[in-house]
Amino acid sequence: MCYWILPDSLDWRPNAMNEQQVRDMKPGRELDALVAKAMGWTNFSPIDPNCDHAVGVDGYRRNFALDPSDGKQKPFPLYSTDISAAWEVVEKFPLSIIERTEIFVGEVTYTITIYPRSDSDAFYTESSREFPHAVCLAALLALRGEEQQ
Repeated sequence: MCYWILPDSLDWRPNAMNEQQVRDMKPGRELDALVAKAMGWTNFSPIDPNCDHAVGVDGYRRNFALDPSDGKQKPFPLYSTDISAAWEVVEKFPLSIIERTEIFVGEVTYTITIYPRSDSDAFYTESSREFPHAVCLAALLALRGEEQQ
């Protein structure tokens, strides 16, 4: 069974998602779409959580949006699962602290602290076993916090 979420229903604004709802998001295309929207991607095709991206024989696209860097319609990045895409998110903030903790062999936790503005002491922290996932959650929490102020 395949289902699609319309991008307009994906919204990280304070009145749309509370802090716990953000923290509860799992890695995947729904989280990627939220981060892409925050990174400036627009004009989303329907979001299909079951694939990276797809184009039907009729030209119908899934998991595509307009890239803000060149204005072309293309698959938005796998922010929550791809470390290079997650790094693009880290670079958007003036200060980020990345901690890697391994208490037992193979049990790694990444803690990301993001300061959304250089002129403020406000920061947002999130941890996950996967670096890209932690980055996405911390970034959305930071953006959510900035909108509330």
